[in-house]
Order: sequence, then C-alpha cells, then structure tokens
Amino acid sequence: MNPSKIDIDRNISKLRVNSAEFLNLDKANLISMLEQTVDNIKTISYYWVSLSSEKKGHLTKSKEGEEWIGGPFSCIYALQYFIEYLQNEEDLDKNKFDESSKSYQVFPTKNIEKLLFPFLKGEIRFGKNLNFEQINEYRGYANRFKNNKPKITLVLGAGNVSSIPVLDALFHMIAHKSVIYIKLNPVNDYLLPIFLQVFEPFISRGFMVVTEGDMEASKYLTEHDGFHQTHLTGSNYTYENIVYGRTLTDKERSLKTLPKLNKKPITTELGNVTPIIIHPGNWTRSEIRHQAKKIVTAKLNNSGFNCIAAQVIILPKNWKHSDKLKNEIKLYLKKVGDTTSYYPGATENLEELIQSENYEQINNLSCITPFLVSELDLEKEYGNKEVWSTALYFHEIPYTSYENFCSNAIDYVNNDLWGNLGVSVLIKNHNKMTNQEILNTYVEELNYGTVAINEWSALGFVIPTLPWGGFPGNKDNDIQSGQGYVHNSMLFESPQKGIVYSKFKLAPFIDPPWFVTNKRAHRIFKNLTYYQATKSKINLIKLIFSTLV
Repeated sequence: MNPSKIDIDRNISKLRVNSAEFLNLDKANLISMLEQTVDNIKTISYYWVSLSSEKKGHLTKSKEGEEWIGGPFSCIYALQYFIEYLQNEEDLDKNKFDESSKSYQVFPTKNIEKLLFPFLKGEIRFGKNLNFEQINEYRGYANRFKNNKPKITLVLGAGNVSSIPVLDALFHMIAHKSVIYIKLNPVNDYLLPIFLQVFEPFISRGFMVVTEGDMEASKYLTEHDGFHQTHLTGSNYTYENIVYGRTLTDKERSLKTLPKLNKKPITTELGNVTPIIIHPGNWTRSEIRHQAKKIVTAKLNNSGFNCIAAQVIILPKNWKHSDKLKNEIKLYLKKVGDTTSYYPGATENLEELIQSENYEQINNLSCITPFLVSELDLEKEYGNKEVWSTALYFHEIPYTSYENFCSNAIDYVNNDLWGNLGVSVLIKNHNKMTNQEILNTYVEELNYGTVAINEWSALGFVIPTLPWGGFPGNKDNDIQSGQGYVHNSMLFESPQKGIVYSKFKLAPFIDPPWFVTNKRAHRIFKNLTYYQATKSKINLIKLIFSTLV
C-alpha cells in the first residue's frame, strides 16, 4: 500500500519526537534491542528466504543459498559485530596495524572464522596522512556523540539484495545515532511484513519506520524537510534525479561543480562496471576451471542483479591461457542454467542485446534467461554503464612484462571504466617474492572501495568489519559509485578502502559454498545462519556435515 502524504508526515513527526530519546539511549538499552533483533531474524529467517526465493523465481533449491547469505545471515553477522563492539569498546591492537601501508587487519577476528573461512583475510586501508594514534582516536561510539544533535535519516532500500536496507539502517542508527525511516524499493516491498517483525524493538519505541511506496512517495520523502540526511542504494540516475531533479548530461557531469536543487546531505552506494583483472601467469587446467567458476559466480549470483556483478574480464593480450579461460567460462555459464530475469526491465534489456550481432548466446535458446558474452571493444558503451543483466564482456590489455601488465590494467580500470565500488584481481603465486611487489601495487593503486585479491569483491559486502562504498573523492555531479560508506562495524572514521585476500585455488574438488556451482549452498548457508544466531554445538555439527554431504 502506498502511504499518503499525511501518513508520511505523521511518521516523520513520530520519529522527530523520539529522536532525542534515541540520541540519549544508553548502550545497555541499545544492545538489548539489537539482541532482540537477532532473535527476530532467527525466528523469521526461513520464511524470509522462502519468500525471496519464490518472488525471484529460483528454479533449483541450491539457489536459496544466495538468499540465506544475502539476507538473514549477513544481517545477523553484522548485528553481532555491532553488539560485540558496543559491549567491548576497546582501543585498537597496534600489532594489527601496518604503518608502512596504513592498514589495519579486521578479518578474521575469531577462531571460528579461521575455521569456517580458512583462506580469507580482510584489512582496511587509510590515507597516508594518518597514523595509528589518529586512526584509534577518530573512531569509537562514545567519541562520536559528545556534541551531537537528534537526527532523522531516510534510507531508500535497494530492490535486489534483501539485507541491504537492514545493513544500511543499522549503520546509520549506530554510527550516527539516528532514528530511521526505511522506504522499501517496489521491486522487493514484499519484505515489508518481515522487516516490521525484524525491527519491532525499534519500531515499537518510535525509533524506526518501515514503509513501502512508489516513485511519487519517494519524491515526497526525498524533498521532505523533516530529514537531516538520506542514504540511497540504487542507481546513479536515481541519485541525480534526487539531487538535481533530472538525469544529467555527460557535459554536466564533466563540469567542476553544478548547482543542486536538493542540498540535503546524501550518502550513496550506486553500483559499478565491475572488472576482474586476470594477471598473466602459468595456470594449470584445474586452476583455469576454478577461476572460471569464480567468474561465473560473480556474474550469475542473484541473476546478475548485483551492483558488484562481474561485467568486464580484463585479459592479457596474447596470453596463452586466454582462450582456455574464455571457453571454461562459457562452459560453466551453460552448466549453471538457473537464472531468472526477475528485475523489472531486465528481459527487455536482454532482448535488445540479443539483436546485436556482437553477442554470443551461451545457453540454449529455450532457457528462461539468455547468457551473453561479447568483446567490450565491440560494445564500448558498456564500459560506461552497468549492463544489469547476464551479459559479460572481455577486454584485452597489451603488455611487455608482468609489471607492465599490472600498470596498464590499473590505469585502464581506474580511468576508462565507470564506477569504483569493487574490483577483483586473480593472480597466481601472489605470496611468492616475484609477485609480492606486483600484488602490493594492485592493492595500493587500484582506486576502488573494495579490492579483492583472488576472490570476488562481493565478499567485502559480507564481512561486517569492512567498509562498503565507492572509493572516496567522487564529485557530486559525477557521482560514479557514490559517496560515503556503510557496514564498518568497528566504526572507523574515514576508511579509504577494504581489501579482501584469498588463496588462488582451494583444495582440489572443493567449490566454496558461495559458488553458483555448489549444489549444497542452500543447506550450508541455512546451517551457517542458524549456527551464527545460536552458536550451538549442534548447529555447528550440522554446518560441518552439510559441507560434506
């Protein structure tokens, strides 16, 4: 049901009345409400996942795994990190800080994480002008609100991944001590009864409102004087219409500044032409297959409707494995087969692409969703906008040495592709002396909010301690992947980017549970969610067993 303007005004007034109480809420009270939220998610998680799977039209049971990790699990995981932080607000561990790189290790922090994600590591990079003492000082719950004023934040929810509105709201509640108005996206407003139950501790005390609403409601909300700030997860076109009242021209985006119609503070996460850089090396057949599965996962997870979905595969020109990798990617695209174009406009977009002679359709013509590949040189416009569908592009970079390829690839993705949310680099032997310097160059010089080494950059979304957002410095009138960040459960001030590290290839015959080729994903992530919520030994045993059978 679309809320009336009177309903919206009434809800905002309720938030305004209660915003001072929330600002002065003691930590013990806040922690109790967050713990109840975890319990609520645990109670409703099965229905949450089943409903999301039904609405997206998943064709196989294993696809439910995406809804578990992109829904209840991510929310519970983030909540528990926020709770732990609030309970034990301590100084940073100087042993986890690298002065030379200005980085702080934030994952794993627990032994169970080392067991469940044995090859995964995460760190945050900061600006070169900051030292450890400053980074330690400029964070912390208590330090943020000494002279703060009551605040009301509008959160415009994303339509693709169900955890996004929850995670966005949690960050602004805790990091900014703001009461929250969540307006769900019409694409997934079926989540309304779920979110009403999940956030009941906050809603019942007048600290949060959750509603649905169409474009008219969104316009009224974004122009409303009752909000102090807005957070949007969506498209750059939505952002431009909010701030400037129209979609900007390329000329307007090239201007140094542009007058705003809506001057209210707004933070944003707006997507990306997501690149995966293939660093040249001598890959084995099994390694080629493994990386192909990783790339296909990055493309087809959530049917390609991710702001971090793989779009451009950067290949070394004349690399001896290029054709083999391309063929394996096409093979696994064909094998997966379980994808539906549930997002409005996606089917029409794919039909338009199919008409071009530049695209090769990988799967059978009778499939619900066609999988398409093309050379980016033939479809140049998709270097400047998200394809938002199951199309994948290849682009070759010339090079004369490994170091030269690294430099050329960085220059290309930093300057020629639109957006700066996340990038992946697949590099063999990254821990060996010959490649360590090259790896450091990638990590240091890639201007993206998340840089993933040997993993899909979306893992940065799932790890709560990492920040999630575009690389700092995007202009208001050329917003790219947005401004600001969310998640960041250790409440760092001004992180520059998150780094995810993984092993080039896991043990033979093992597909990580987030791979679209893993047929046990639904059981693994269901059991992981219940284990995360309860920490019971029985659920841990179920989790371990589900990875094997």
